[in-house]
Amino acid sequence: MKLEQVRELLPVQVRDIADLIGLPDTLRLVEHLGGTTWDFAKGRNRNGQIRIAALGDILGEETAARLTSHLGGEKLYIPKCDAAVRRLRDLEIHRQFEQGLREGVSANTLVAELARANRLSDRWVWLILKQPMSAPDQTALF
Repeated sequence: MKLEQVRELLPVQVRDIADLIGLPDTLRLVEHLGGTTWDFAKGRNRNGQIRIAALGDILGEETAARLTSHLGGEKLYIPKCDAAVRRLRDLEIHRQFEQGLREGVSANTLVAELARANRLSDRWVWLILKQPMSAPDQTALF
């Protein structure tokens, strides 16, 4: 998925992190640390090295090092980004549904598979599929 598809739903600090380490790693960070304040250590003492290692367990050592080099010494609240995460999920459900239809799989089978894979009810998946996935351009109205 592309960051641009959910950029407007992300807080500024998360956009900055995504620009630095990419959306997949940012989503992993939000998944593990969302809703908490994280002290990005510089690694100058044992506690700092432990925090960097913990970040490395989440993101991988290279990505954690890149993030630490930019944010080391800062405390940053990491939002949960629920709206953006839901939007990405819904976009992926639409993409998988359309792909399955092109491959000849029935709509009911696809919805049942998507519901199980996303831990949603089939009714919820149908509601997601009924929603338009691209925001209409409303600037033409004015």
